Amino acid sequence: MSFYSDQAKQFEQMADDIETRLTNEGSTLDDASYGKLEQQRDTLQDKADVMITADVQAALGQLKIDQTALAKCTADLVHAVKAVKRFDQIAAIVSAGVSLATAIASANLGGIASGIAGAEQAVAAAVKPPADAKS
Repeated sequence: MSFYSDQAKQFEQMADDIETRLTNEGSTLDDASYGKLEQQRDTLQDKADVMITADVQAALGQLKIDQTALAKCTADLVHAVKAVKRFDQIAAIVSAGVSLATAIASANLGGIASGIAGAEQAVAAAVKPPADAKS
C-alpha cells in the first residue's frame, strides 16, 4: 500500500522471526529472557498493526466514499446476520461482508463499490420473502 505498510510488514516479519526463535530455542532461555522476548514480539506486532491501521485510515481519508451508503450497507449486513435463520444465507451474507471489509482495509475504491453492491444483493436475497408467500 505505502511505505509505512511496507515498514509494518518488516516489523511483522521480525515478530515472526522472534516467534520462530522462541519455538525452536526457547527451552534454552531462562524465564526472564523468554518473557522479555515474548513481550518484544507482542509489542512489535502491536506497533505494526497500528502502522497498518494508520496507513489504511490515511488512504481511506483520500477516497471519495459515500459514507452514508457504506454505513447503511454495514448496518444491513449486521442486522441480516442476526435475523436470517438459514445457514447458507448467513454464509452468503458473511462472505459479502468479508469481501467488503477486505476492500475497505485495502482502501480500494472500486472494490468498496463492488463490495457494497455484493453485500446489498446478498442481504436482499436472504431477507426477501419466499416466492410462494402470500402478501
